[in-house]
Amino acid sequence: MKVLSLASILSFQAPNLLETFKNDDILVISPLDDDINAKFVKCEIGSLSYVLALICKDLFDDEFFDSLDEGYLSGESNVGEEELPSICDFIKNCRVIIVSPEVLNSINSQQIRAMLNLLSSSFGIRIINLNGDDLNLDGVLNEFDELSNFDGAVIFTHSKFNEFRGGEYFKVAAKLRDGDSITVKTIKKDVKTQFRLDKNIKGTVGFLGSDGLDYSYEILNITK
Repeated sequence: MKVLSLASILSFQAPNLLETFKNDDILVISPLDDDINAKFVKCEIGSLSYVLALICKDLFDDEFFDSLDEGYLSGESNVGEEELPSICDFIKNCRVIIVSPEVLNSINSQQIRAMLNLLSSSFGIRIINLNGDDLNLDGVLNEFDELSNFDGAVIFTHSKFNEFRGGEYFKVAAKLRDGDSITVKTIKKDVKTQFRLDKNIKGTVGFLGSDGLDYSYEILNITK
């Protein structure tokens, strides 16, 4: 069975769900690396609406999608036009799409919901959340907003446990040292924490965990 995961990091967010699909053919579209047995398409943070638009533009003969600038969507999402045929072939035979909260709460969320619903109804695909529950998504296809800017050090927030860790590139981008005690200002709350260097983490995204935080991407905002 073919499974498409749009979760940022499936092994971290839903290990039980990953276990369920461990013997299936998984395609991941995400900005983050994940050490799982799957094929990966890397995209920019917050750009899944543009990636889905590219997919729908390729799959459907529709005036709305025909009007979109493929080159612009590809450039902004960092998903090459040459990658689309294999992605679309996968989706045509896909049985399940996994969607996580940060996807449904990101910019252009209404369009994301509408496009997922279109894929589901057109190809008989189940849309499920991280608990494995079926989702019925309603949305509206209208003009896309520009993507948010995530240049620099970015954090992926969660509430699974208390932590603040990142790799070498994140440490440099954030101008932090291993063991620094800081306060991270998030949309939800301020978090007093200590940074820990994790050399296994690649890229300029760090992980901030604390009670009450949602799965989300934010530009790092700290005070020492």
